[in-house]
Amino acid sequence: MKKTPAGPGVAVPTLARGWAARLARSALGAGVAGILAANLDAGWATTGGADDPSSQLATYLADAGVIAPVVLVVGLLAGLGAIAADPSRPPTPATLIASLRLRAIGRPADIAAFVPLTVLAAFLWMTLCAQLARALLGLDAPPLLVGTAVAAGALGLGVIAGLAVLALTPPLRRALATASDGRPACVDPAVTGGVALAAAAALFAYGVATGGVSGEGGLFGIYGVFKRPELDLRAPALLLGVALAAFLAQAAARTVRAPIALLLALLPLGLTARAATSLDGAPAIAQALERGAPVGGKSLALLRRAADRDGDGAAALFGGGDCDDRDGRVHPLAEEILDNGVDDDCTGGDLTAAALAALAPPPPAAPPPEAAQRVPDDLNVVLITIDTLRWDLGYAGNPRPVSPNLDALAARSTAFERAYALASYTGKSIGPMLIGKYGSETNRNWGHFNKFGEEDTFVAERLKAAGVSTMSVHGHRYFGKFGGLDRGFDVVDLSAAPPEGAPWDIDNKATSPALTDAALRLLASPERTGGRFFLWVHYLDPHADYLRHKDGPGFGAATQRDLYDGEVAFTDQHIGRLLDAIAAAPYGGRTAILVTSDHGEAFGEHKMYRHGFELWEELVRVPLLVHVPGAAPSRVAARRSLIDLAPTILDLMRVPGPGEGAAPTDFLSGASLLPDVFLAAGEQAQARDVLIDMPAGPYNDARRSFIHGDLKLTISGGARFELYDLASDPEERKNLWGTEAGKDRAKEIEARYAAMRARLREVRVTGARK
Repeated sequence: MKKTPAGPGVAVPTLARGWAARLARSALGAGVAGILAANLDAGWATTGGADDPSSQLATYLADAGVIAPVVLVVGLLAGLGAIAADPSRPPTPATLIASLRLRAIGRPADIAAFVPLTVLAAFLWMTLCAQLARALLGLDAPPLLVGTAVAAGALGLGVIAGLAVLALTPPLRRALATASDGRPACVDPAVTGGVALAAAAALFAYGVATGGVSGEGGLFGIYGVFKRPELDLRAPALLLGVALAAFLAQAAARTVRAPIALLLALLPLGLTARAATSLDGAPAIAQALERGAPVGGKSLALLRRAADRDGDGAAALFGGGDCDDRDGRVHPLAEEILDNGVDDDCTGGDLTAAALAALAPPPPAAPPPEAAQRVPDDLNVVLITIDTLRWDLGYAGNPRPVSPNLDALAARSTAFERAYALASYTGKSIGPMLIGKYGSETNRNWGHFNKFGEEDTFVAERLKAAGVSTMSVHGHRYFGKFGGLDRGFDVVDLSAAPPEGAPWDIDNKATSPALTDAALRLLASPERTGGRFFLWVHYLDPHADYLRHKDGPGFGAATQRDLYDGEVAFTDQHIGRLLDAIAAAPYGGRTAILVTSDHGEAFGEHKMYRHGFELWEELVRVPLLVHVPGAAPSRVAARRSLIDLAPTILDLMRVPGPGEGAAPTDFLSGASLLPDVFLAAGEQAQARDVLIDMPAGPYNDARRSFIHGDLKLTISGGARFELYDLASDPEERKNLWGTEAGKDRAKEIEARYAAMRARLREVRVTGARK
């Protein structure tokens, strides 16, 4: 009996082995590219850091280790893409072009016309979809409806683009066929496709060059968003390079046997194992990767999450700082329980009640008796907060005339020269400031724009309960009902804010004029100001995007700081209108004015732009002016925190805070600033420790800074420490943690921070990362 050939049955495993070999070579190409990428990645992480070659080598080895798993995955995915592109042989640019030309045999003009039209149609479709989304997101419409409209619009534009390609292909085919006489390249799809790609790239570059950072500037101006300094495309660029190397390695490394290729590709994972155990003893390197390595920082976060065995948000490996990864109750962010014999927060030992008592701060000074006599019984309070306003205004030494009206207010007020916000972005700064608790003590959700629970009492609620008329004016919807920041206000004027449903991350409209106008309307109402009142106005214009104003002072547009200073001056101009109106009003002589900010802004310091994520001085040091009728102008050099703002407002309005018998959740963590406002001549303000507390959220890791005297201890994720001497190093360039010079100071401030943290009444909030 004749046997049936087994050809088809044998081909399948042969093909599978061939594909496996191709994947191994792709992994090898990715591994080689990953080693080179780690050199760039680690170089960015160490820019501006130590020049010690051993430190740079250690950073490179750690970076190569933490990105190795990501590089391997990218290489395998690119290898699969190469197999899909050409299942029969490893692809190269030449074979791909040859394949395109092969498809054009018999109909070269058709393909030569179809390919460039498809490229240009895809580019225009992407451009129009971006413009459509930008337009629809600015409408006053429910988000679901807007999202549906964007999806439907993109689908419709895609259909139109496809029909346009089909309609234009025949005339372009005829034109190319005619032009091909003597010019064969006109019917070469590789040439026409290359020309189309070059044209699309040129239009993209034109859009980036001429468009605004919010996408304004004509059809292609939408690509101006790529000029945003905070938009870091280094990570996708490096990974794209790794993917390209992996794609081409199947052909370039075809002489390397598959087992050897796979072995070489897996070798960098040895560095991953090394990083897993070494980073815990090298927190400075881990911190450098987190902050400065575009790929390494993100890879490190992924590895820590994967290594977290007990699900408490911290890992024992990769510098995660978890001292017991089998117990979810023990981790760097856990609450330390006194005298239980357990190192709950992984600080090196159990904190005792005796040690806590020994490190208790002195009680804050009480307002002098004359303060009660000099503060009018019927005092009003106007609180002005200015989003993203740095501390370095004119009265603080800025040579540019960015703040003449605030400077004039400072000249007749108590100016706190070293005041600190509670966090470095609004959602975790403004709410706690107006509640009077540190961020970790508030009942909040896991959102970036935090919502605050009913367990927390805002200062406006206390004032309203005491019979004070309460008003607020805002240019952003977050300050309305969304987060609870409207609680306690009789009037919340959002007339200057974008409509309901408009995107919250687009800032292309000046609001200072409308905010001031709205505030003046409220102040002109006898119904609102006939008795005692509290008014809060939050100005937004210094927040990015920075706009240029024809009707305000400007400082050019050569740098982002020039534009920012123009925004500050524009805002100051309209705050001046508000201050003048208050001064001219019948109640002006009995109205206290407080001015501060929710956080600062970075302009390249510490390789950062904008704000959030970190707690550098440029991000958390803010202005603080307190003008009280009857108080002599003064400057306070002692460091102060905005945790003291709510107690100060209550003191000014003679409204008691929570007292005996209050609920356990009803407390104030700060102390009134009135003792500083009414200091006797020649007397120095009492020193206080400052805590900047930014709990973890969907887009930020937990950060804290604790300042004792001139020493600033910054804690990242509860596990990584930095120590700076602000007196000798105000720009925070020299980290003293782990150095012989800072050994004794580190030990003292770490103990004080542990005691400070033990006194916090923390509310643990967790959620999924986004």
